[in-house]
Amino acid sequence: MNILVINWRCIKNPEMGGAEIHMHEIFKCIAAKGHKVTLIAHNFKGAEQVEIIDGIETIRVGNKFFFNRQFRRFFLNSKKFQNYDLVVDDISKIPLFTPKYIDKPLVGILHHIHGNSLYKEIPAPLAYYIIRTEKKIPKIYSGTPIFTVSPSTRNELIEMGQPEENTDLLYNAIDHELFQNVNVEKSEIPLISFIGRIKKYKQIETVIDAVALLINRFPEIQFHIGGRGDHLPKLKEYVKQKGLDGNIKFLGYLTEEQKAEVMGKSWLFITMAIKEGWGITVIEANAMGTPVIGSDVPGLRDSIQNGVTGLLSELGNSKLLADRILNLFENKNQLDMLSKNAKEWSGKFTWENSADHFLDRVKDWYPELRGK
Repeated sequence: MNILVINWRCIKNPEMGGAEIHMHEIFKCIAAKGHKVTLIAHNFKGAEQVEIIDGIETIRVGNKFFFNRQFRRFFLNSKKFQNYDLVVDDISKIPLFTPKYIDKPLVGILHHIHGNSLYKEIPAPLAYYIIRTEKKIPKIYSGTPIFTVSPSTRNELIEMGQPEENTDLLYNAIDHELFQNVNVEKSEIPLISFIGRIKKYKQIETVIDAVALLINRFPEIQFHIGGRGDHLPKLKEYVKQKGLDGNIKFLGYLTEEQKAEVMGKSWLFITMAIKEGWGITVIEANAMGTPVIGSDVPGLRDSIQNGVTGLLSELGNSKLLADRILNLFENKNQLDMLSKNAKEWSGKFTWENSADHFLDRVKDWYPELRGK
């Protein structure tokens, strides 16, 4: 097949996140199977206009502010893009509303419904605009099959009005070979970690407050924070104000190997986001034998098996989070059980399986693509 994928960001974009990893890994596998894959994403400083990344032809146009309008003009003005067998709309924040102007077999990939969580992250007028456009998804895409990355997001989409028969799951996965090749021992002192984009909606302050509550019982406790993001300066100032500089360490950008090492050394991985599409870092931590405590919110309810591979905790409740951590630190048998289960759970998620499911399901929805 000749496949066109559209996403606001590519894998090399400095602001890329889980949605970009999901898209890139799945279509890298699809390209390796002999299909031609072209990605169109917005441009960014220092980027090449056209390059091949892991077999995916990547074309960059427009900018991060108006890509939805710029892509539409680019697509309609280029005859080259009328020859694709399948178009994939990776829906992120502001939808492209491609069913309005693309008359080709079309599928969407939706990571999560942001909803009111956006008010925590961006200026209110922009949040209001994005929330309004999200609500239009079932109306504009009702005739378009959409994959979601978690049952929670699928249920939300159906509740918004998307026909159930036009939805399916396309799970996130991990690079198992990478995690299998990283061998580290658990830290001798209590260590918890978070690695990801440092954004306000990640609610890392909740974890910092929990650390403050745990210091009397575990004065050596360490919380290591890896990643970059626009909330980092405020987070560093928050730690300073709390007087926790000796217990909390900011690691900055980490390579995939470094990330695996930190996760492997950690006793627990903590993620207290307001909302997630799924939570790739949950499964990555699990692959290193590290249980995860996460907020009891859509997405994380799916990637964390409560009481089996980790624990769910009330959003924003630092006292309850501290209690959860304390109970596991003082109950090594339970911690070991969660660790064993977490590692087994992570083995279920491979990019190859997700790529195969994508191709099979697309041909169910569009029988004319069978044999291509």
